[in-house]
Amino acid sequence: MKYTTLLFDLDETLFDFSKSEKYAIDKLMELYKIPVSEEKRRLYSEINAEKWRKLERGEVTRAELGKERFDDFFAALGVAADAVEANRSYMNFLSQAGFILDGALETCRTLSGKYSLYLITNGASVVQHGRLGGSPIMRYIKEAFISEDIGFNKPQKEYFDYVLAHIDEKDKSKMLVIGDSLSSDIAGAINSGIDSCWVNRKNADVDSGATYTIGYVTELTEIL
Repeated sequence: MKYTTLLFDLDETLFDFSKSEKYAIDKLMELYKIPVSEEKRRLYSEINAEKWRKLERGEVTRAELGKERFDDFFAALGVAADAVEANRSYMNFLSQAGFILDGALETCRTLSGKYSLYLITNGASVVQHGRLGGSPIMRYIKEAFISEDIGFNKPQKEYFDYVLAHIDEKDKSKMLVIGDSLSSDIAGAINSGIDSCWVNRKNADVDSGATYTIGYVTELTEIL
C-alpha cells in the first residue's frame, strides 16, 4: 500500500459548497428583504470566488474578504447596508449548511478502514466548526485543520508544514492530498512535495500538475 494518510479538502471535495452557499445567500437576501433570484446568487458567487482567490494570493486578510464581498455585492444591487454585519449573518447561516456530496460519506467510511483521514480546509473557523460539529463524516476523520485556526491558508507552505507536524505519518511519500482547487490544494501539495489528486468535477481541460485526476471523490478508491 503506497499511501497511509489521506488529506482531504472539504468544500467541493467532500461537502457540497455550492449548495451551502446557495442556502446562506438566500437566507441573507431574505433577511435584508432582497428579492431572491438566480442572477443574484450567481453575482454573489462570482464576487466571493474572486475574494477567495485574493486571499490565497495574500492580497487581502480574512476580515477584508468578508467585508469586501458584501460591499461589492450590495453596491452592485444598489442596497445600503452594513457589510460587516451582513458578513456576520451570512457566516452564521453558512455554519448551518453542512451538505455532504453524494457518495462522499460512504467513500470516507470505506477508506477509513485502511488509511488515516484528515481534513485540510481554508474555510472560516466558525463556519467549518459549525458544519463539521454534527456531521457524520467526522466519525471517519482523525483531525480537521482549519486555516483560520492555524493562521495560514492553503497553498502557503506554512499551512502544510503545520499539518505535517501534527499528523502521525512523517513520510511525505505516504501522503496524498485530495482536493478540487488547483490554486490551493494542488499547488500547496506540489510546493510541499506531497502527491496530489485533483477532483475535477467540472471536467476542465487544463494541465493540473496533479499526480492523479479523478472526476468525483468516489473514484478515489480506484487509484489507491
